[in-house]
Amino acid sequence: MSGSQKLLFAMPLCRIKDTEQDRAVCRNPRLDKANRDQMIFKTINVETLIPEDHPARVIWEFVERMDLTSLYLKINAVEGVAGRSATDPQTLISLWIYAYSQGVSSAREMEKLCEYHPAFQWLTGMKIINHHTLSDFRIGNKEALDELFTQCLGLLSAQNLVTLERVMHDGTKIRANAGADSFRTEKKSKFT
Repeated sequence: MSGSQKLLFAMPLCRIKDTEQDRAVCRNPRLDKANRDQMIFKTINVETLIPEDHPARVIWEFVERMDLTSLYLKINAVEGVAGRSATDPQTLISLWIYAYSQGVSSAREMEKLCEYHPAFQWLTGMKIINHHTLSDFRIGNKEALDELFTQCLGLLSAQNLVTLERVMHDGTKIRANAGADSFRTEKKSKFT
C-alpha cells in the first residue's frame, strides 16, 4: 500500500492466532456505546404513557367532575385580550392531588417530576409547569383548595385509591410566643 492511500476500514491490531490465549489478547470487540452527547427527537403518544387503570386517570376524571367555576372566574387571561394563557386549574388541582397521593408536597419536586415521570407528563400533556405557578396557585386559592382536597381525600380513601399511611404537613410557618426555656419537661436543680 502506498503512502498516499488511506484505509477505508480499521484494521485489527494483530492477526488471529491459533491458541485460545492469543485470540483473547488480540480481540478488538465492536461495541455499541452510549452516546450522551447527542440530541434526539422522539415521538410520544401521551395517552399511552400510563395504563388505563392508573390512579392519575382516576384523579383526572374526579377533578373533571368538580365545580371549578370559582377558580375559572379568577383568571384574568381572556380571549381577545393580550397576555399569556393561564394554566388550567383542572391540571393544577390534578397535579397537586396526585403529588400528595405519592407523598410529594414540594412544588419544586413536582416541577422536576413533570420533566420525566410518566404520570405527571400525562397529567400536564408533556408540559413542564413551573414551581412558581404550582405554589402561587396553591397559596392564592388556599380556602377553595383545602375544601376540594378534603373532599378528594375522603372520596379517594373511601374507594381505596389512596391510603393515609403517610401524613405530611404543608410547611406553613406559624409564629409562636415560646422561649427556649418553655420546652423543658421538668425543673432541674442548679447542682446537677
